[in-house]
Amino acid sequence: MASPTESNSKDAVEAASGLTNDGANAATGWDNHGWFYISVRVGFFLWVALLNLVAISSTWARIIDVMDSESGARLFGFVGAGATLGQLFGSVFAAATAWMGPYLLLFAALLMEFAAQSSKGITNDISQSSEELSPLRGTDNDHQRERKQEATSPKVGSPKVASPKSPISTTRPQFWAILDGMRLILASPYLLLVSLFLWLGAVISSFFYFQKVNIIATTIKSSIGRRRLFAQINSFVAVFILIGQLTLTGRILTVAGVTVAISASPFVALGNLVAIAIWPTWVTVAVSETLRKVTTYVVTRPGRELLFTVVSQDEKYKAKVCIDVIVQRLGDAAAAGLFEVLTIALGGQTSTASLYALPV
Repeated sequence: MASPTESNSKDAVEAASGLTNDGANAATGWDNHGWFYISVRVGFFLWVALLNLVAISSTWARIIDVMDSESGARLFGFVGAGATLGQLFGSVFAAATAWMGPYLLLFAALLMEFAAQSSKGITNDISQSSEELSPLRGTDNDHQRERKQEATSPKVGSPKVASPKSPISTTRPQFWAILDGMRLILASPYLLLVSLFLWLGAVISSFFYFQKVNIIATTIKSSIGRRRLFAQINSFVAVFILIGQLTLTGRILTVAGVTVAISASPFVALGNLVAIAIWPTWVTVAVSETLRKVTTYVVTRPGRELLFTVVSQDEKYKAKVCIDVIVQRLGDAAAAGLFEVLTIALGGQTSTASLYALPV
């Protein structure tokens, strides 16, 4: 869960299969293969990215539904620490077995199946009562009164309202659920501002990713070397993230508040973009990636999830997933288009392209 959206699915593909090549080799590789080869690669990458976003968003929606702002500020760091342990294990394993190349994806598929089976435990808990699901919200009297009123005083002659927690909820097509989520976002100024913040964050994150890939591709020619470097960076970063989540996240959110937490990443991103424009080396990428991920997953990501503890249940399960998936994908697409335009305008010299993203 600590992984966002934003880049860990990309890092996983890089570390596992070494799909990132230098510009010349990449162009040659694509030209020498047909549409089926290209379609499979593009489809696989999109599927991994979307699955990562949907799974993380849905799990966080479940967590914030059973926690309030106070308990979330204290415990979100520990929740994220569990995911960071998984990232650390995956990165260490990928670094040690980089020679396996694309066959590492088979191991990733096995772990994905284990995750799918473990998710059944979350589904089974849906049938439990609100008090059993939400012991941390025992002091929330308004929440309890609302649940009791809904359970004991149903309206005569009116159909039951579908609830994400209800075991007898009617399942609507996913397309309509997405439309409901978009409607909820457009109807709420609060969610619109949250969407804008996350969209801008996705643009910067993806822009940094493209710049990072270009720098690594030009400085390290071996695909095995790139896989090993990405895995080593992720392992190194995961250690700092884990320590920060266990020791700092709760204190920062409790003392400094949500505003400071979500403002930390933009300031770090500003420094990173300037640094990689001035010193486009793999060392700069490693340092920038460390600062970016530690700030994001120790401070900003938990603070961002707290933003959704004050919204309605429909907004948590529908609007939040739309924001995490659709809005962030739109941010990635905008960043890709901007980076392509800058690459053409700068004649392929992208070392200073990151400076053009500073206004964002």
